[in-house]
Amino acid sequence: MRKLFVCCVFVTALGLPAQSLFTRQPLLERITSSAADMDDDLVLKRTLYGPLRADETTPEQAAQMVEAARRRVDRVQERIDQAKEMIEQGILARNEILPLTEELTYRRSALSLAESRARFLKELSEMARAEQAFDTHEDDTGYRPIQERFDGNGQMSASVFRRVLLSFEKQFARPLPISANGETAVHKAMGFDHRGRVDVALAPDTAEGAWLREYLQREQIPYYAFRGAVLGRATAAHIHIGPPSTRLRVAD
Repeated sequence: MRKLFVCCVFVTALGLPAQSLFTRQPLLERITSSAADMDDDLVLKRTLYGPLRADETTPEQAAQMVEAARRRVDRVQERIDQAKEMIEQGILARNEILPLTEELTYRRSALSLAESRARFLKELSEMARAEQAFDTHEDDTGYRPIQERFDGNGQMSASVFRRVLLSFEKQFARPLPISANGETAVHKAMGFDHRGRVDVALAPDTAEGAWLREYLQREQIPYYAFRGAVLGRATAAHIHIGPPSTRLRVAD
């Protein structure tokens, strides 16, 4: 009888689907140990979680960052969908997919952060293009993106900008929304020397934008106010504090 029982167990095991035996390895571990997932994780460590500031990331790196984060989400979602089918078949217990659902939440948060970073870089790029259009006098529609230019005394130092920061915070009880402080990867890629200049993400005609322009005029600090890079669009609206960005030289 004992021999018969052992034989029955062996035959039953052979009859189980191969997938059910394979699932003994934790579901999440099968994803995180894959070469593709590890490669995407490295991309995020270099870009999203790396030492680079947001404005030091190039548009190409931003695209790679979002794509890697999205693939990581899709990978876990696909595994969850497969696991749910196995639960319905009685192959897996429901609690076995809990690590996957927790990981999916984490990866979705990373994707949201990556997309937010990419949107910021897109806006920064549009701001730079607005300045580039002014540098070439007008864009192909004939629309001048420059709204206002104030030369002041032509100077903008770190100590001067600190006064701007403190005055804005005192007036509005929040930090000045800086989108680019000095050189950025976007400006450099477009051939502009943005060192010693600051871009502020304020539309010139808002209450905060109007206050800032008045303050800069009163303090004789040079600035350029942009409504947008393209007629009818306000995505690149900003105030450039400091002298105009110059063209980078080859030596730079």
